[in-house]
Amino acid sequence: MATEARTLSMSTRAALWIRRPGAWVEIASWAALVAFVLFTIGPALLGHGTFLNTGLLNRFTPWADTFQSTTQSSNVFDSDTIDSAAPQVSLLVRLAQEGVFGAWNPYVAGGTELGGLPDSGAWSPLSLPWWVLPFSYAPGAVKLLEIVVVTVGMALLLRRWGVPRAGWPIAAIVYSASGFMVAWTNWPQTRVAAFIPLLFWAIDRAATERKLRDVVAVGVALACMLLGGFPAIVGYALFTGGIYFVARSIVALRSVRGVLVSAAIAVGGIVFGLFLSAWQLLPFAVNAANVIDFGARAQSGGGGTLGYLSLVSSWVADIANDESRGDAWSGRNPVETASFVGIAVVVLIAAALLVRPRVQRAAGIVWILLGLLALSVVLVYVGGPVLAAIRELPVFDSNPIGRMRCIVGFLAAALAGIGFGRLVEPEHLLDELRRLRSSRPLAWIGRGLVVLIVLAAAAGVAYQTRMALYSVPVPHLHELKVDVVRTAVIGALTALAIALVWFFRSRVLAAVAGVGVIAMVVVPAISSVQAWWPIAPVSTFYPSTPALKYLENHLTDQERFATAGQAGLPGSASYFQIRSLTGHTFQTQEWKQLMTAIDPDVYVTPTYSSLRPTNLPSTISSPLLDRLAVRYVISDPSAPLVGQADPSTPSTAWADLTKANPSVDSPSNTGPINGIEFTGPPAPTNSADGMDLTVSIVADDTGKTLTSTETWVPGLGGGRAVALEGDDIPASTSWHAEITVTGQDKRVPIGTDADGKAAITVVRPEAGDDVTVAHTGDATIYELGGTDDRVRWASSQTVVQKAADRVDTLDDPATPADEVVLSKPTKHTAGGGDAELDVDSSDPNATTVDVDAEQGGWVVVEDSLQRPGWSATVDGKSTPLVAADHAGGAVWVPAGKHTVAVSYTVPGLSAGLVATIGSVLVAIVVGVLVVVLGRRRRRAGPGAEPTGSTEILD
Repeated sequence: MATEARTLSMSTRAALWIRRPGAWVEIASWAALVAFVLFTIGPALLGHGTFLNTGLLNRFTPWADTFQSTTQSSNVFDSDTIDSAAPQVSLLVRLAQEGVFGAWNPYVAGGTELGGLPDSGAWSPLSLPWWVLPFSYAPGAVKLLEIVVVTVGMALLLRRWGVPRAGWPIAAIVYSASGFMVAWTNWPQTRVAAFIPLLFWAIDRAATERKLRDVVAVGVALACMLLGGFPAIVGYALFTGGIYFVARSIVALRSVRGVLVSAAIAVGGIVFGLFLSAWQLLPFAVNAANVIDFGARAQSGGGGTLGYLSLVSSWVADIANDESRGDAWSGRNPVETASFVGIAVVVLIAAALLVRPRVQRAAGIVWILLGLLALSVVLVYVGGPVLAAIRELPVFDSNPIGRMRCIVGFLAAALAGIGFGRLVEPEHLLDELRRLRSSRPLAWIGRGLVVLIVLAAAAGVAYQTRMALYSVPVPHLHELKVDVVRTAVIGALTALAIALVWFFRSRVLAAVAGVGVIAMVVVPAISSVQAWWPIAPVSTFYPSTPALKYLENHLTDQERFATAGQAGLPGSASYFQIRSLTGHTFQTQEWKQLMTAIDPDVYVTPTYSSLRPTNLPSTISSPLLDRLAVRYVISDPSAPLVGQADPSTPSTAWADLTKANPSVDSPSNTGPINGIEFTGPPAPTNSADGMDLTVSIVADDTGKTLTSTETWVPGLGGGRAVALEGDDIPASTSWHAEITVTGQDKRVPIGTDADGKAAITVVRPEAGDDVTVAHTGDATIYELGGTDDRVRWASSQTVVQKAADRVDTLDDPATPADEVVLSKPTKHTAGGGDAELDVDSSDPNATTVDVDAEQGGWVVVEDSLQRPGWSATVDGKSTPLVAADHAGGAVWVPAGKHTVAVSYTVPGLSAGLVATIGSVLVAIVVGVLVVVLGRRRRRAGPGAEPTGSTEILD
């Protein structure tokens, strides 16, 4: 009977809930959140693809030949996620699965810090799927967790402000679909920003409740953000949250003592959060002081804002660029500027200001949030003296202000949630007018000012949109005008729906209008997000290719490869676990100086290094490549060839290659080659499914194919270089090149001479330059002869104390391979004897060398070791690790048999762990104390006189 009563009671409550005003709107708002998830990341969550944009790999060598697809990803701006972010996390997880803490990543740019730093975002709680799920599935699960955390944070925060439940999922949708959260997806940035609502919830509690437990709430939220790997966002959130705290506590408490107590709790929470994450923060601080060049990121003055075009993209997504697809007439990377929230959100923000709630629960919240939103908009999009002043603060002085869009999106979402809540439970306009009749004139003036502010904002939106159209290129102008009209219609319908609910008392009308506004929010959000979040086939998730297999099979731990251009995506070496000279990571100044000595154009960005393909014919002979153990260089199949070009015969006619006649021969030549160059169609000629380009070198006398290569290409146009493995063709052998194109759906003209033969330029191996073509097809791989080992024995030494002179010495071919260049004098002098080395690099954090030396000398490690954390031992005893060869290190070893170990431990990690564990223990002790004191107070009863204030102990 009791069970039946409870069941009846529950069903009765459900029936009553369904009948109450706004219930169906609440159901619709939560359903909209579910729809947003299903229509954006749903396929990946169901296993129909991966949420990581690995489909973009078809733009890069060597995967283009493997995919053989002309289909382009709808997002061409997030290559960093597949080039750096995902490979780092996957490497850390793989090593952990092998029982190894991956403190060091030896595979990119001579090595870089890994598990000891939060940079990869792997230690964020939201990165848990990477640790327990298949890598191809993990990114979608991470995004789902982000949305869940955003939703929980928004629900808790808006609940504290008294916003009806229907507004919670609306705020979550808006923030999850905001420009920053969308464009930066799969970077660590969004894993940090997802906790901003929870941080503000904790700050709001600290500002108004003055409870000691809120130290934990603030601290945990902050620690989760700090572990996410992008401290700039934490800085922006704390700056904004600090202003919010001051305003909120003053409005809510109205006493100096209360504000001071709240401030102590908030500051205590920040300190607790710092201690909780100290095991990552202390190593980060050490690394930042010694490796990261903040000068390259320096920001000053009131400029460098995103401008009005990006501001208008808040309601017209494509006004500054063709979203994520490639065209960007704003002159900026859309990842750094995307700001979309939707015109419906702008209208809901106006509603939050205009429409009063039926019951006022959190005084001043709307005005505080509007003030913060206005400040953030000025900082991000306008600049001027305000930004110039703010840039004197830490974080702001070393990060682009555009990344503060995360705060703009959060504040807009929170206000939109409030505005929608007021649509659900408004004080109707007639009721407000009746109340105002008996109010003082000041109340009328106040409401009039609010109306003027809203009208001025609406006029500003219209004016900025009109002005933005003048910046749109003509080819996109018609489409953008249609978008503007569509935006205006959505805005008008949203405003009409709100006005109808505000003016009239009708449950049916309120329900219809509420569902309509939900649609105006969620449909544009889904449409905007889908282009940024392509779902790629699982088969595209870092597949191996013949070129990658070649490197994996031929490279040893004593050797490296280098990338040219974006071939091989430099940072992806971490995923395939093959050592690369180049890479996408923070690098020491010493390593950068060596790299720029090899190729002055090697740095595309301060953290992205790759040899420039056009420089490769000259840079590939740099002695530094040999010194740094580079055995192979991978480049695009069409990149300029390495070698000596014979005089060429200009093309004077064309031979049309068709399905019926797919080939054309060249005139006869003799001897070894590295490749040929020919002239393709005068205008780009593409095929719907691409085409196969085959070049064969055929012996004139026997018709035997001496060497051949085949590459899939989306099309041909202009000059084309083709590398060939032909360095071993005898000088006396006469041959001709056969150029074949198959799979084309139209004729493909190839330049010919007067005799109808393909006009080619023969590129031969450079005399005395031991560089050969080792692999062709999906990529061109050059092999460098005479490469030194990464770990080698130096039987002689020289000391060069000036950095520039030291680099010049290393780049001098006259410098012997067995001579180490030291940065400072030491008490040791190499005796000139040989040694046998047995190198073990199986541990990514260390290199162990068994040495059998005739005389004393140096074990030299050509990794990027000039940073804190590296140490050395000889036979288990600590010994100095001397700066050697500018960026590497050397260990003095006496004659005889010895074991040398060069290992990396994360600097600051031990102290950080002590701080983190200590803070957890202190929190447990304080928590127990609070519980005990609380129970004693309750047992003492309401009449008992406490021995001291226990206000903050609850």
